[in-house]
Amino acid sequence: MKINLLIASFFLLCGCAPVNENHQGSAPEKANQKVAPAFKSGAIDTPEPAIALLAKRQAWCLLPETERLQVDAALRAQTDENSAFQRLILTTCAPEKYAKQSHALISTLDLQGFSEAERALLTLINDANRSLLQTLHERDLLRTKLRNTIDGISNIEAQIIDNETP
Repeated sequence: MKINLLIASFFLLCGCAPVNENHQGSAPEKANQKVAPAFKSGAIDTPEPAIALLAKRQAWCLLPETERLQVDAALRAQTDENSAFQRLILTTCAPEKYAKQSHALISTLDLQGFSEAERALLTLINDANRSLLQTLHERDLLRTKLRNTIDGISNIEAQIIDNETP
């Protein structure tokens, strides 16, 4: 069980490779051709559902953003808890962009129906999400302070110029 959790953590913490949509014949593009049928059929042969979901995540993260949005729309059309969990995993492909959505999805999930590995994965995602949201909040505060400082310096410079002009 610990090895499964370790593997799950590894897949989650591995970043998604950026996909160059204009480049012909790239490795991610070739992977997309092999991965798309796996999503459509839902056939991933692994013993642990969390591991299967992480394998799906890896495939989803290789897709261009437009295709990931299509996957999200298809999952959103389903109303079961499994599709919400899959949407959460999908948001981890671009955590800085979907941190708030990911946080909202986590709060809607009932943890009782999940395996120990899936709950551990949710905890890992939630902890990383919380940290990311805090960092984004601090960044926004620093941007505001910087903008205020720049505006203050500009005002001082304007006053100096006004005082020097006869």
